[in-house]
Amino acid sequence: MTAAKLEEARTVAPELRIVEWQNEWIARSGYEYDYQGPDDFLEELRRKYELDDVISGGRTEFERMLLLREWVRNRWDHGWSVASNPDSALDILEAARGGSDFACGYYSMTLMQCFLALGFVARRASISKAATEWMAHDEGNIGHSIPEVYSHDFHKWIMLDADMNVHYELDGVPLSVLEIHRAWVERRWDDVRLVQGPTPFRRTDKESSGLLDVWGTLDEADTTFWTFTRHRAGDYYSHVGVYLGNTHHSRGGPIPMLNWVDERTPPRLVAGNRPNAGAWTSNERDMYPTIDQVQIDLRADAAAWERGEAVLEVCLRDSMPNLDRLLARIDHEPWREAERSFTWRLKPGKNEIMAKGVNAFGRDGHVSRILLRWNP
Repeated sequence: MTAAKLEEARTVAPELRIVEWQNEWIARSGYEYDYQGPDDFLEELRRKYELDDVISGGRTEFERMLLLREWVRNRWDHGWSVASNPDSALDILEAARGGSDFACGYYSMTLMQCFLALGFVARRASISKAATEWMAHDEGNIGHSIPEVYSHDFHKWIMLDADMNVHYELDGVPLSVLEIHRAWVERRWDDVRLVQGPTPFRRTDKESSGLLDVWGTLDEADTTFWTFTRHRAGDYYSHVGVYLGNTHHSRGGPIPMLNWVDERTPPRLVAGNRPNAGAWTSNERDMYPTIDQVQIDLRADAAAWERGEAVLEVCLRDSMPNLDRLLARIDHEPWREAERSFTWRLKPGKNEIMAKGVNAFGRDGHVSRILLRWNP
């Protein structure tokens, strides 16, 4: 192309295009979720048990999560004590210091609330075996309670079980409850790797913790737990559901459950001999909406374009529980607090915008980034 034609092309068609795009589009659940915000309870939990020190040795966010899981696992062994307030990690941990030993639901509640105290987004999930509409009073264990936490390292929800002190991986990536379920029901379980923390599952030896109130003999208890773990607990992921809130200690009432259904898992109208009061979904986004993300929306100003300028209207949308503030960064300038909408005037050449949120606990969300080129 000759210099004259190149100049003519520039005059007729200036260049404005996106060169690089790391800007996840936010997908929202069709169900309302009740997220716990900062309060005195979580602040006391964080301070009293020095949770920041517990996770300080982790080099990555995921390593810090594993350190917290290990710490919770070591507060007690699996038992059948009953806490005065099973919705309070403070009460559970205090009772454990006095010699009580608790079952999976207490591990799940404690780890979830410790995550919340440190500013992570976490929730409880419930899982159970396939044929669990009806059960005899002496049938034994058919379900399990575990938490999920949102991982920025892996950009997804992951399951961390403090009772068994395990998580599951596929191709080196930790799995969510729903991903574990799919691997089990689709018969891909051999592809899944169980990753055990330093301290394995152990039942209590204390009769004071209710061992022989639940099982007639120690042999019966041990055989039951062998059955529980023989498939690496995969068969317990036949039915999965998540609580639509993590406000157990502050809500003062039950939190509804959202249950998963698919072609291999029809809804259970009755679960554990009781009518199932939860909701059902087969839409993955209902259970796993986008978390801790800022979506950058850009629109060119038509009037400025007619004047030969590139002016963009920027709109920031977020999916950040307990959002405290939005931050934006233009080119190589420092991060600055940003309004949800503002104007961005581009300079010739490369132009970059980055955005993120900070939650009320002081923890950053994901960074979104768009790189554009403007040649007038």
